[in-house]
Amino acid sequence: MASTPRKTSVGVVFGGRSTEHEVSRNSGRAIMAELDAGKYEVHPILITKSGGWVALPDPDAPPEDGREVLFSGTPNEVPLRYAGGGEPFHIDVFFPIIHGTFGEDGTLQGLFELAEVPFVGSGCASSAVTMDKTVAKAVLRAAGLPVLPALTLFPETWGADRDAVLEEAASKIGYPLFVKPSSSGSSVGVHLVESPDDLYDAVADAFRFDAKVLIEEHAQGRELECSVLEGPSPGEFLASPLMEIRTHSGWYDYEAKYEEGRAELIVPAPVEESLADHARLYARGAFRALGCSGLARVDFFYREKTGETYINEVNTLPGFTQLSGYPRMIQAAGVSYPEMLDRLISCAMARHEKLRSREYDRNA
Repeated sequence: MASTPRKTSVGVVFGGRSTEHEVSRNSGRAIMAELDAGKYEVHPILITKSGGWVALPDPDAPPEDGREVLFSGTPNEVPLRYAGGGEPFHIDVFFPIIHGTFGEDGTLQGLFELAEVPFVGSGCASSAVTMDKTVAKAVLRAAGLPVLPALTLFPETWGADRDAVLEEAASKIGYPLFVKPSSSGSSVGVHLVESPDDLYDAVADAFRFDAKVLIEEHAQGRELECSVLEGPSPGEFLASPLMEIRTHSGWYDYEAKYEEGRAELIVPAPVEESLADHARLYARGAFRALGCSGLARVDFFYREKTGETYINEVNTLPGFTQLSGYPRMIQAAGVSYPEMLDRLISCAMARHEKLRSREYDRNA
């Protein structure tokens, strides 16, 4: 009698220390509900708001129902073990779906790379660069891709001469404008500023979430998005049909993203096919320029009057909830949610094998 193939053990890491903890938990639940039980043995691993790692009996369980686990952080076939002792459990591949700081900013990815374990998504360097909007804009601009004009503020420059910043914002950017933490997600700490009188409070609030703040031109255009999925063949990238976001609150803020009925997500976006092709070309270009792996969502602004398209930002770990645009766009491209997860896991395993083949010690 033929033996039953061993299931792939997947550690879905969700939660995290950022302001997007609950969003991440919802994304993790959605992923675990769609992973094929015939192929995968799923381990829900919650990172608590205080930074602890807890293996949960099921995705909906509270942290107190789980068992604390420790991550080795060194090359190890069994990177996780229970803090209280007992048999360690093996994870074949990690699926991190932690949004924001300490999740998609390269810190968690660096830990996985240090331990030499497979994981879904972009690596440490790409995640860090993409998370920092200031750095990402510089990389995209150097690659010849269109981005909106912006200024970067540091606490010392803001504190030294705020009037000079006001003058520069008015002359180089103009009102209305957006103020954003340079490294944050889900529109946390983001403000639409209509006049100089409101700039002080907006910048002060943005500095609560990051040590670097972006003042960016308000595109005042249609908001479009494109999902990029790697595979199934090496070097192949699927760029999805576009999605248009139409909000009822003026712009796509936190509430519009995560409260049902606050925004309309239209897939495919009602745009000319030439524009869609152009945006998909930009999306692939951004994915390559930033060194992304596995997946990314590329956000655009489109000004109908001038025909200009700008890349707003690139997200390497977009939301996977029922309201999220990334899986909707991938499904519109003809790839089901379970197949999308299969591709991401296969891509992670293939990338890991490729990295393992590299030589790091020339004397070895």
